[in-house]
Amino acid sequence: MTYGLGIGVFSFLGWLLNGILDEIKAANFHQNADVYALFNYAWVGLFVAYLVFGGWWVVRKYNEEEYVGGGRL
Repeated sequence: MTYGLGIGVFSFLGWLLNGILDEIKAANFHQNADVYALFNYAWVGLFVAYLVFGGWWVVRKYNEEEYVGGGRL
């Protein structure tokens, strides 16, 4: 549940930031597209890192002994 909520938060923030970026580009306020590309790469990198490490956390969390089927094999 926590992992899914985190994905939802990332998606919502991405949607908001994408809308803000589109407004800045439409207003022709930006001077250098490289900065926006860098921020876009950083945002996607954060999301991918969350998916990978968050997925790893979820698997480890459900392998704990307090859950049915968890514990040592």
